[in-house]
Amino acid sequence: MKFVNQTRIIAEVNPLVRAIKDGNHQNLLLQGPAGCGKTSLAKNLSNKTGFNWDIQIPVKGQINYQYFGDFPVHVVDEIHKFRNWELLYPYLDDKDETFIFCTTEYGESPEPFLSRCIRLSFEPYSVEDLSTIIYRYATARRFPLNQECCILIAGASRGSPRIAKQRFDRVKMMLQYYEYDSNLSWVDHVLRQLGIYDSGYTSEDIRYLEYLENTGASSILNISRTLRLDKNTLVKEVEPFLLEKGNIEITSKGRKFLTWPENITRIA
Repeated sequence: MKFVNQTRIIAEVNPLVRAIKDGNHQNLLLQGPAGCGKTSLAKNLSNKTGFNWDIQIPVKGQINYQYFGDFPVHVVDEIHKFRNWELLYPYLDDKDETFIFCTTEYGESPEPFLSRCIRLSFEPYSVEDLSTIIYRYATARRFPLNQECCILIAGASRGSPRIAKQRFDRVKMMLQYYEYDSNLSWVDHVLRQLGIYDSGYTSEDIRYLEYLENTGASSILNISRTLRLDKNTLVKEVEPFLLEKGNIEITSKGRKFLTWPENITRIA
C-alpha cells in the first residue's frame, strides 16, 4: 500500500489488519482534508482484512443500520454529517464489527465518539510529495512527464492528491488534443488556458477576490448570486483555500477581503 508521506499511518495499517483478521475488531477514524486519500485508504484497509465490507455516506444526518451484522467491516465516509450519535455508540462498544470512519472536519464530532476510535490523521502533502504522486500516476497512464512538469502541476494542486491527479488528466487531454509537446512551457500554457495559476489559484478564486475587494465585505449568498457560482463550491472549495492563504476572513459581517495573492494576473 503506497501513500506518499503517510508513513506513520501506513506503519500502523498492517498491525490493525492483523488484529481485525484475528477477530479483534477496531473503530478507526481517518481525518484529513478533502482529496488526501482517506477513502482510498479505508477501502484498501477493508480489502486487506479479507472480510466482506460495505460503504455508505450519511443521508440527511442518518446512516443505514440494516447492514450492521451482515458485514464484518463498515466504511462510513463523511461521518461529520451524522446526527444521532447515541444510536451508534452501542455498535462501537460491542466490538463485534470493524468501523472505519472518514472525515474532513476536526471539530465536528462529539468527544464520546472520538474517544471510541483510533484516530489516524493525514499529514499535509508538500509540492515534492504531490510531484511524486503525479509522476507515478502519469507513468501508469503511459504519459510520463519530466520532473519540472510534475513539480509545476503539483504546485498548482492546492495540496491535494485528488486535485493533482485531476490537474494532470486535464493537462494530458489538452496536450494530446492540440498536439503540444509535453514540456514545461506547454504545460504552463495549458494550465493557464484552463484558468489554473501559480500556487493553485483558479479563475473562480480570482473572481471571488476581485468581487470581495470591491465590496469590502459580503454574505456568501450575495457572492454566490453575483458570481453565479454554487454556494457549496464556494464554501467547500474556494473559501477553505483562500482562508488558508490568508486572502480573506469570515466575520460576523460576512466575508472580508484581506490581501491579494502575489504574482497572480487578475482577470481582464
